[in-house]
Amino acid sequence: MDNQEFERLLSPYKDIKDQRVIPRLNFYQKHFNSKRLAAQGASVAILFLSLVIPIVANLNFTALGLSKELSVSVMALLIALITGLNEVFRWQHLWKEYSERIVKIETLIGLWEIEVANARQLSDPKEVSTVLGKATQNLVNSVQQTVSTEMETFFRATPRTQSAQGAE
Repeated sequence: MDNQEFERLLSPYKDIKDQRVIPRLNFYQKHFNSKRLAAQGASVAILFLSLVIPIVANLNFTALGLSKELSVSVMALLIALITGLNEVFRWQHLWKEYSERIVKIETLIGLWEIEVANARQLSDPKEVSTVLGKATQNLVNSVQQTVSTEMETFFRATPRTQSAQGAE
């Protein structure tokens, strides 16, 4: 089978991959960095404020006209707020999940590409189409499963979902 014939057979399967798989990969790639930055930023802010509280508690604030007690209280409230936001939005968890999904989907695409390369070696157009169809179906199903798993994990661990499940 010549290259042009193979590309003609591959085209609809490649379109399916581009429409059903690549958008999922792009979603995770687009959003994982913001989760990483939020998780790391929250951790750094909590660490910094926690380390500064003892220093502020021992400073002489009379020259600055500030209330030491109010400053320490505000810092403690900020730590509680950042910790709460981190728990609600689960940035660390999402960063990890999105990173894992990127690797998983890229691996699945790589496996699909191996099947495409194997199909390229076949001479019978019907057999080529069968191999490409099975490979594409496996790719789409596997990506759907990995996305569903991530969503189930997210909603199972969401505080609001946990409290609703506990009420049942």
